[in-house]
Amino acid sequence: MTHKDQIVRDQTTSAHEQLAQALLLEQVRYFKVQLSTKNSPEYLQHVTHLIFNTSQHLTLGQVVTLDQLQAVVKRYALEMQLGAGLLEFIGEISQQIYLYMLKSTATLNDLVSDHQFEIWLSKILELDHIRVYLNNFLKNSPAIGQLCHFVATTVLQNKLPVLFGASSALSVQNHSKSTSEWKRKLLRFSSMQQQKIEQKLEDYLADFIQQQLAELSILSDEDLEILVRDIWDDVKDKAIYQYISQLEPIDIEEFFVLIYEYWKELRQSSLMQNVILHGVDVFYRFYQNESLQDLLFGIGLTEQDIQTEALRFYPKAIQALDEQNLLEPLIYNLLKPFYVRNETLNVIAEHLNHPKS
Repeated sequence: MTHKDQIVRDQTTSAHEQLAQALLLEQVRYFKVQLSTKNSPEYLQHVTHLIFNTSQHLTLGQVVTLDQLQAVVKRYALEMQLGAGLLEFIGEISQQIYLYMLKSTATLNDLVSDHQFEIWLSKILELDHIRVYLNNFLKNSPAIGQLCHFVATTVLQNKLPVLFGASSALSVQNHSKSTSEWKRKLLRFSSMQQQKIEQKLEDYLADFIQQQLAELSILSDEDLEILVRDIWDDVKDKAIYQYISQLEPIDIEEFFVLIYEYWKELRQSSLMQNVILHGVDVFYRFYQNESLQDLLFGIGLTEQDIQTEALRFYPKAIQALDEQNLLEPLIYNLLKPFYVRNETLNVIAEHLNHPKS
C-alpha cells in the first residue's frame, strides 16, 4: 500500500468514526429529550404499551424455566441474609410503630370489624373435626394431665395452706423426745392419712380441670357461639395500647430479632425448603402455558397500573439525574459501546463507500 493510499484510508476511517460519533451524540440527545420530565409520560406509556402487547404472545414457559425460577427463590428466600443496616432500620421502625400505637386511641374493633369477626366465627363453628381432635388431645395427653396436676396442687396449697402445713408440724412433733411412743404412732398414722387425702384431692381436682378443658372443646355450636361472642364483646372496645402497654420498645425489637433468627434456622430444614420449592413448582405448572399478559392480569396488574406507578416515581428520579448532570453521561455510556465497535464502523464504511440509490 502506497503512502497516498494510507492517507486516504486514514481520512476515510476518520470520517467513519466522526459519523459514528455524530450518530451517538444525536441518539443521546434524542433519548435525553424522550426521558425528560416533559416527554416522559408519553414515552413511558408508549414503552408500557409495547411491552404489554408483546407479552400476550409469550408464555411463562417460553421465557423462564422451572429451574431458573427455583434458583431465584432459593437465593432470596432460603440463602440471602439481611444486611445489618436493614436489620437496624426494621428494629427502629418497629419501636417507633410501637410508640405510636401507645399514643393511639384505636381499639381492637378498628383492626377487626364485627363483619370480619362474624366471618371467622362462622368458619370456626364449621370445624367440627378440629374440635373433636382437640377434645381427644385434651383428654388423653400426658402433658395436659401434668399441667392440670400442677394447677391443682397450686390451687390446694394456696387455698388450703393450713391443711398442707399441718404435715410439717406433725413431722416436727414426731421427733420430740417428750412425746410417748403411742402418740408418735398416732401422729404418724394421722400424717399418712393426710397425705392420702391430699393426693386424692389433687388427683380429683386435676381430673376435674382436665375434663372441663376437654368439655369446652366440644361445646354445642350455640354454646360456643355465645361464649366467643361474650369474649369478643368484652375486648373489642378496649384500646390497643391496653394490650401492648406491658411491653417495652426494646421488647418489640428483640421479638423481631427472635423471629428473624428463627426463620433463618427454619428455612435451612429440608422440610421447609421442600415446601417452598414445591409451592414454586405448583405456581410454575399452573401458569406455564399462560401468556405473560394473562399472568399479570391474574395477579391483578394491568397496563394502567404499571404506567401509574412508573409515572409516580420516574419523573422525580429523572429530574434529579438531570439536575446533577448525570442523565446525559448515563445515556452516553450505555450507547457508546455500540458505536465504537468495529462491526458498526464497518457498516458505516460500507454505506459511505457504496451508498444505495
